[in-house]
Amino acid sequence: MVRLIKTWGLMIAFAVGALCPGLHIFVGALPYLVGAMLTITLVGMEVRELRPQVRHGLILVANVVLGLLPWAALKSLGYEEYAEAAFFAGLVGEAASAPVIVSMLGGKSEFAAVGLALNSAFASLMIPLVVPFIITPYGGGEISRLELFAAVLEHVTAMLLVPCLIAVMVRKLRPSSKLWARKLSLVSLAFWLFCMAMVSAKGVTRVSEAAASWAEIAPYAGVVLGMCVLSFWLGRKIGGRDYALECGQCLGQKNATVGIYLALCYAAPLVFLGPTLYLLFQHIFNTWQMVRYNRRSSAA
Repeated sequence: MVRLIKTWGLMIAFAVGALCPGLHIFVGALPYLVGAMLTITLVGMEVRELRPQVRHGLILVANVVLGLLPWAALKSLGYEEYAEAAFFAGLVGEAASAPVIVSMLGGKSEFAAVGLALNSAFASLMIPLVVPFIITPYGGGEISRLELFAAVLEHVTAMLLVPCLIAVMVRKLRPSSKLWARKLSLVSLAFWLFCMAMVSAKGVTRVSEAAASWAEIAPYAGVVLGMCVLSFWLGRKIGGRDYALECGQCLGQKNATVGIYLALCYAAPLVFLGPTLYLLFQHIFNTWQMVRYNRRSSAA
């Protein structure tokens, strides 16, 4: 029964969210659920494995390129809104749930956790510096770098720093808690199933609220789908044989919620479709990866 849930539960959760968009009202719980899953994963990590590697630096460089290059290319062709959608989908850094996904897929979650810390710190500095030069505020006005920094830092604190502090405290107080990650794996899975249903519901709701035709949505979808495929592919290439999964998630699994927030605050009405659709695409890919992994594990 557990194997069946692991194999098909994510696809079912994603479908439930798409068919029941009313579930988006619970999306406020998403940061707490992701934070809880990340805490469980961090508690079970090998501390001695938490060290930066050259690949982490390559991922940082690749993340900047994937944020700026599509923007520059589309901007030069005169597609300003598509360019901004690509920018908000590409430069936001690694998602807090990436180490959790890596752990569920049997990878080295420590590598992804180090990547998350470095990406979050880098994005907190990079986004306030770059956005005012890249984005023309919709309706006029100026973009405050201090406001951007505060918004990104608030998100990083809630999704990364708090789980890290809790994990450190738990490990100090109960050294045996290192074994909890494996024992609580089904709890993490249940949280993730609920998260996927909410993400799917929220994505469907946002797209429907945009009151855009399929012809208007399609170009945004095409741009970010290409970016999603390229990000995961390039990450796996950077990782090579030993770290393909980990680097693929570090580069491909984006903190799209930050991109959605920034796009809604500063960009034209439909630009938020970029990071919103990227969020959907990356979770569809993660669902496929987990189905594939669990089917292989069941067959072994």
